[in-house]
Amino acid sequence: MYDLIIVGSGPAGLTASIYASCYHMKHLVIGGVLGGQMQLAPDILNFPGFNNISGKELTMKMAEQVKTRGGEIVVDSVVKINHIAAGPAAPAEVGLTFLRTSQNRPPAGGLKAGGSAQKASLPAGSWSINGFEIETMEGKKYQTKAIILATGTERRKLNVPGEIEYTGRGVHYCATCEKFDYAGKVCAVIGGANSAVQAAVELAQAASKVYIIYRGTQLRGDPIWLEQVDKNPNIEVIYNSAVTEIVGDGEKITGLKLKSTGVGPTESAEVGLTFLRTSRPDLIGTQGGGSAQKASLPADSSSSITNKNLSLDKVFIEIGGVPGTALVIPLGVKMDQGGYIEVNERLATNVHGIFAAGDLVSYGLSIEQISSAVGLGARAAASAFTFIKQEKAPTVWGGSQIRR
Repeated sequence: MYDLIIVGSGPAGLTASIYASCYHMKHLVIGGVLGGQMQLAPDILNFPGFNNISGKELTMKMAEQVKTRGGEIVVDSVVKINHIAAGPAAPAEVGLTFLRTSQNRPPAGGLKAGGSAQKASLPAGSWSINGFEIETMEGKKYQTKAIILATGTERRKLNVPGEIEYTGRGVHYCATCEKFDYAGKVCAVIGGANSAVQAAVELAQAASKVYIIYRGTQLRGDPIWLEQVDKNPNIEVIYNSAVTEIVGDGEKITGLKLKSTGVGPTESAEVGLTFLRTSRPDLIGTQGGGSAQKASLPADSSSSITNKNLSLDKVFIEIGGVPGTALVIPLGVKMDQGGYIEVNERLATNVHGIFAAGDLVSYGLSIEQISSAVGLGARAAASAFTFIKQEKAPTVWGGSQIRR
């Protein structure tokens, strides 16, 4: 039986493995796609230590470090997680988190007056849990005392023609991850919530024009971001519109096809998103002035749009992500209203022995960045050590383990 199995091989999972090795925990990493969503980033500029590195290269470096430290990676998909139950249990202390004692170790007699160890207990008559059994798509089974779920989120796709073909060649899913090669270019952001609005504001600092394409009638971002959109003359919002196709020349993206989402008959209209003039200025907003230009594609409006194919350099799809939580729902792991896993300050779930790290945890802890995923992975590994060994994880610094 393993001490720990980490489900997910993205930045959170790989970091958790590195720390688990430092804690001398027998562990395994299982993931269907090495690197996860990190693989989609052609250029990463905001990860410490690298001025510019691709997602694939950073994945390989992380995986190499995992193996160097003694970790094992299995490229396979987990399809089922089950409890290993041993029967009715007497009251038992579990999930220990020791903070500090005068001897820098847990008090031998347990929690006493003035002590600082925090303990949780299972009530009498409950079923004791002897760990978990994990089954993979290839039919292999592994047993473990604890689990770190680090399956992240999968970016929602438009599922339109051209999206897969031009991913990484003008179609992107993370504006803050990409190389700053959009200076002076025309970009479009698909979506209407915070991630889309923030991406548009950031892109507008360098791009010549940024279009927000939203199928609704009103953006749903925080007021501070909406104010920046409204004040930026380089940002234009196209409401009531959906992308039906991403068009390219075989090498890179060149434009989009949009359709109205309003009520009434309409035909698809091809829009290159670099137009400045049309016979209907109300469709694209006025040029100049201090406020953001806004446009909508009303029903039965295709005749008002120019048929000319105009260039478009980049499209950023910011319509959210789907957390990979399906595996643990049958175990009773609690989720928040957004479908993300609820964890405490130790990244422990409500199910003893299951921890979570990375983009699938509650929004207050994760900002869907590689750096935050790495930090959460390290914290989860320390918490798993505490759970298994019932003592505080040592501080790992260089070749030493320092207890504090």
